[in-house]
Amino acid sequence: MKRLLIAAVGLTGVLASCGVNVIVDPGIVPVSNLQLLSYTSQYTLANDAVDVVSGKAYSKGTSIICNNLNTRLSVDVTFNGTINQFGARLEGRDNGMTKTIYSDALGNISSGNPSTFEFVVGPNTAPLSVQPRGLGAQAIVVTPVNTISVQGASFVTVQAQSGDGTVSNSVSSVQALPIANCN
Repeated sequence: MKRLLIAAVGLTGVLASCGVNVIVDPGIVPVSNLQLLSYTSQYTLANDAVDVVSGKAYSKGTSIICNNLNTRLSVDVTFNGTINQFGARLEGRDNGMTKTIYSDALGNISSGNPSTFEFVVGPNTAPLSVQPRGLGAQAIVVTPVNTISVQGASFVTVQAQSGDGTVSNSVSSVQALPIANCN
């Protein structure tokens, strides 16, 4: 045991005398301080529209979820630490129904400040069903929608989890995205 200790101390001295910098990978750093910076949809309103359920007016350029089409949603977030999974939840504004998805393991990534994650809402399922799809930093190509029939709206809530099981705070969108049949 003494020889092992002396060898370890001796090796430390040899490495120090060589002028070598040793960098230690911090590994998993618990995620904290998740912030939702923005959220956008693949589809936007080409003109002003009114939600027939709530009477709410939506201006030209508003992001929407098309209930009759696959819709890619993108969220920009910042966070401290590392994350291994990223989750998104859609919650119906009018009925409170929810659906949550998590990405596959991401490998304890650090924040890109901001980091962009994407997911797909399938047709005829809003606001209940979403599918993970290529979570990554790809830009969405925005497609203007001319005619809509608003059926409701859904809030987007995001959350992250570190490889050690630490779960971040949940952050919700300020406004609900309208859900409509798009033409």
